[in-house]
Amino acid sequence: MRISRGLAAAITATVLAVAGSVVTTQSARADGSRLPLPDAKSFGGGRYATNPSNPLGGGTWAVNNGFWENGRGLYTDYLSSSGTDRTYLGRAALQPSALWLTGTNSFALNKVPDYLRTVNPTNDPNKLVQVAVFGLWPRGEGARSTPLTATEQAHYRTWIQRVSAGIGGSRVLIALEPDLAITTNPARDGVHDPRVRQSLTRYAAKWFHDHNRRATVYLDAGASDWLSPDQAAALLRRSGVAYVRGFSLDITHYTRTPDNITQGAAILRALARRGVSGKHFVIDTADSGRGYTYAQWDHRFGSSTFDNSRSCPDGQATLCNALGVPPTWQVVQPAYVAALRLTAAQVRVTRRSVDAYLWLTRPWMYDQASPYQHDKALSAARSTPFAALY
Repeated sequence: MRISRGLAAAITATVLAVAGSVVTTQSARADGSRLPLPDAKSFGGGRYATNPSNPLGGGTWAVNNGFWENGRGLYTDYLSSSGTDRTYLGRAALQPSALWLTGTNSFALNKVPDYLRTVNPTNDPNKLVQVAVFGLWPRGEGARSTPLTATEQAHYRTWIQRVSAGIGGSRVLIALEPDLAITTNPARDGVHDPRVRQSLTRYAAKWFHDHNRRATVYLDAGASDWLSPDQAAALLRRSGVAYVRGFSLDITHYTRTPDNITQGAAILRALARRGVSGKHFVIDTADSGRGYTYAQWDHRFGSSTFDNSRSCPDGQATLCNALGVPPTWQVVQPAYVAALRLTAAQVRVTRRSVDAYLWLTRPWMYDQASPYQHDKALSAARSTPFAALY
């Protein structure tokens, strides 16, 4: 049944109790679903003196309540589960995480505003909503050797403008993640038009900077096992880092958080050598509970299955899929420092330059994209070594 935009925009405030967690419901929205809304994650406490401008600090972070799941996804699975399954699934389903936007699923003008209304029905100006923007591979990454057509480039720019219009003045974190890292070595990775894709990313970065005053943007910079700091800095500079808050690390990879802290510090130094200073970074921790590198995986299993990491068979296994530390901007709280076993030098870098640990990757999905996998979600939550932080 087609749902009118007026009905989709109408929000009702009904409070329910679901397994001890307070949630709200809303009227039908544009995608036709009526899922309860979990509590946003609240962060108290003052900002770090060494990073006082952190735009992610304070307020609340919105939790995705199954937008576009269509009855088959992490949050809907959590709602329908019970017992220990519900407990484990809740470790992931009730955490703030990013909704992934592509040039197809969010091209319609109503899609982004509808999502913002869904997770922030009261239009709370202090609630942070997170999205990942991924749209530079309209024919898939397998078509790397085929350049983007003029029509595809125009479509990307129009889509960015539409996403921006949908965000408006809302408080939104944008992970600009067009898989830039694979454009750094055309001979190795077969990308025919790396500079075109980098220039389009630069266009997106500047557009969001110019039109969304409360959006905070981070550019993809690979991971600690992917690019050298100099490669990452050169890539970021070409791709518009001057227009944004900083960069992101470890999206779709599985490397250890401490290693990415060290990598981020090295990238900042490399950027400074290129005349770019004052940047910060965020680290994806959704799937780094049993951190490993691309080379380690390739040596044991081959590269073709890297995106679809295997489930952990037990709590001590390595080279497998497990939740990392929960998302937070309070990155040097003692429990996190101890759990991650950070060195004193890493703590100094983290306090000064790491804006947040985020959940941008989706370790509960096949190939980190689709479809949702119940057993994988359970295993990732059950095998996390950071259970005490949940």
